[in-house]
Amino acid sequence: MIALGLLVSGGCSSESGPERRVVTGRVTYQGEIVPSGEIRIAPEGDGPVSAAQISNGVFEIAQRGGVVIGPAKVMIVAVPSAAGVSQDELDRGGAKPKTMAIPAKYNDKSVLTAEIQSGDGAQTIDFDLE
Repeated sequence: MIALGLLVSGGCSSESGPERRVVTGRVTYQGEIVPSGEIRIAPEGDGPVSAAQISNGVFEIAQRGGVVIGPAKVMIVAVPSAAGVSQDELDRGGAKPKTMAIPAKYNDKSVLTAEIQSGDGAQTIDFDLE
């Protein structure tokens, strides 16, 4: 009976695929929060890319258990944000969405890296881009 219990509990706790961890953090560029964007973290070896939206400088990658453990390449893109802009302002064309241009060295030609560590709870990684 004990062996059966160990077998069942062992089967429930194991998941297929690489080990993952939830990653949270904040993103700033030249001292200002990135108002809206996307962050992607790709493992250096085999494994799926993990991504999340950046909102008011904050992100959390928790989908499918988080980011694959180990060294990774990080790509950050800022996108226009219409937060705080009324529909009337948008209709009149008078409101310009807040945007921030981030250099290619942080997105499609990224030099950013991170080490995703094994552990319990979320790992916090902040990106202060210059």
